[in-house]
Amino acid sequence: MFGSGVLDIGIGLMLVYLMAGLVCTATNEAIASVLSWRANNLREGIRNLLDGPDPRQGEWTARFFAHPLIQGLYKRGGGPSYIPSRTFALALTDLIIPHDRRKPQTIEELRLVIDSSPASDRLKQVFRVLIDEAERSTAAGQKLRLEGVLDIDKLDTLFNQLQRHVEIWFNNAMERVAGWYRRRVQACTIAIAVGFSALLNVDSVMITRHLAQDSAVRSVIAAEADRLAHQPLPQGDGSAGVLLERVQDINALGIPLGWPNPDGPPAGFGWLLMKALGILLTAGAASLGAPFWFDVLNRFMGIRAAGRAPEETPLPPKQVPMPAPPGVPQGIPPLSNALGL
Repeated sequence: MFGSGVLDIGIGLMLVYLMAGLVCTATNEAIASVLSWRANNLREGIRNLLDGPDPRQGEWTARFFAHPLIQGLYKRGGGPSYIPSRTFALALTDLIIPHDRRKPQTIEELRLVIDSSPASDRLKQVFRVLIDEAERSTAAGQKLRLEGVLDIDKLDTLFNQLQRHVEIWFNNAMERVAGWYRRRVQACTIAIAVGFSALLNVDSVMITRHLAQDSAVRSVIAAEADRLAHQPLPQGDGSAGVLLERVQDINALGIPLGWPNPDGPPAGFGWLLMKALGILLTAGAASLGAPFWFDVLNRFMGIRAAGRAPEETPLPPKQVPMPAPPGVPQGIPPLSNALGL
């Protein structure tokens, strides 16, 4: 059957990619934690938001991170990895419109406060745009209230509308910052996957050839894949012991790893080309991440299980009609059956 050979080879490769993906993910998380990538990436994004793209400018970034609302989000000597949009809006508006001043109630008062604030010209321009948006939102809300569509209790004040638009501005900027972080992590993952595959000789071509020739290893791998498919995705903390355990998991399945090459010594340029191709295939697959291969493996295990012949269940004995007693027409049950006797 199709699921007997080819699927088992595919499942074996997916299991290798899953383990390799776990190693890459755990290593990446360890590097990101040691180098504080998340905190630095967030700080860079906020600096770009408050002071502009010039790395020499950072006055308002320093003021922002010195605010008590922000300092409460991280330990001394570090930096926050995440800032809620509400906290960002409260801290920034408090810096631009100090809390010891009366909150402006009209659009004219709000514009005067912004113009006289110590904010940079860049921030003043941003807040003027946000004030205009808050004014339009407030006017629209007042119109809906007069028409009876919106309850007055749900109508925000002008100042609250401004804070809400600051939150939207922050969230939109953080989407770009998250994109920066994902690209950095993806580049690091690819580099880790190439290094891991080359260091341990995790060659997809060699592994495929080995699985095609060894049915016993295919059976062991299929059983292990079936076991993993019924468990949550394995996790790792990036420590050396956990990484070594993942490598040992691959080796324990009977899959050839390491140097010198299990298939024998190098044999010319063609061998070198195939070896590079196999290692790059493994690296590219592992860089997709462990969650991706865990989902694909579960799907393939379902296909493999569906390909097996279902267990036959015994049919009930065939009911043979009995002849009716004398004097009773055919098809009418005896009186004892009708009475439940």
